[in-house]
Amino acid sequence: MVYDMRDLNGSAARITLNGRRHYTTPLKQGAAPSVTTILSQTASEANKQKLEMWSKNNPGVKEAAAERGTAIHYGMECYCKKIPHEIPEEYSDFWTGMPGILDQFEEFIWAESPLLEKHQFTVGSDDVARVWGCDDEGRAWAGAPDIIGVVGGKLTLADLKTSVKPYSRRWPKDLEKGSPEWRDLLGGHMKFKKTCKQLAAYDLGIEQTLGMRVQQAAILVSTPLRTQVFKISRRFLDMLRTDWMAIVKEYYEQVDEHGMQDKELV
Repeated sequence: MVYDMRDLNGSAARITLNGRRHYTTPLKQGAAPSVTTILSQTASEANKQKLEMWSKNNPGVKEAAAERGTAIHYGMECYCKKIPHEIPEEYSDFWTGMPGILDQFEEFIWAESPLLEKHQFTVGSDDVARVWGCDDEGRAWAGAPDIIGVVGGKLTLADLKTSVKPYSRRWPKDLEKGSPEWRDLLGGHMKFKKTCKQLAAYDLGIEQTLGMRVQQAAILVSTPLRTQVFKISRRFLDMLRTDWMAIVKEYYEQVDEHGMQDKELV
C-alpha cells in the first residue's frame, strides 16, 4: 500500500497524548500508541512496582542510561550512514564492539530513519521516522525501528540496546536462586524477552508500512565488556507475532475499561 503522507508529515511524527508516547499515522484512528508505551502499560503490576521502587532507590541511574543509549544509537546511525562522528569518551567501552558487528551488514535500508527515497514518507516534520501496524480489529501501534539491512543476503531487522550487564536468552535455572549471578541473568533474560516483543511489533509494522517482509532479526546488546548478538529466526518472529497481538488486545482493553489515567511515560 502506498500512503500519501504529505499533509500528515507536515507535523511531528512523535507526539504525547495523556502522558503517553504516540506516533501520528495515516490509519483510521490517527495517532497510535508507541510500542514501548504498549509494553510498559501491559506489564504486570508487580513489575511496575519493582521498576518504581528501583528508580526511587537508584536516583539518576535511569536518566544516565537513557543518555548513554541515545549516544550509542546516534553513533550507530552515523556509522551506518557514513557520517563522521566521535563517540563521547565516557561511552567508548560500549561502542568498541559495534563497528565490527555493523560491518557485517552488506547494505543498510534504515538506520533510525530510512536511507532510501521511496521510504521518506515515513519521516515527520520533527525528522522522526516511524512504521505502523494494526490488527484485524483496527487496534494500532507504531514505532521506530533501529536498523533494517541486509546480512548474508537476508533482509534483517535489528534492535540495538545498551546495558551495563549482559542479556540472556535462557532462564538462569542452573544458578542459585536469589544469588547476584541469578539476579543479573534473570534481569538480562527479562530484557531479552521484552526486546523480542518489540521486534515482533516492528516486523509487522515494516510489513504493513513498507511492504517488506524481513527474513530474520537480531538483538545487538552493547555492554562495557562485549557486544552481544542474538539471532532471531523468521520462524520465531512468526511465533512472536501471536504474542504481540495478544499484548495489543490487552492494552486496548485496558484503555476501554480504565481510560488513559497513568501519566508516566516510559
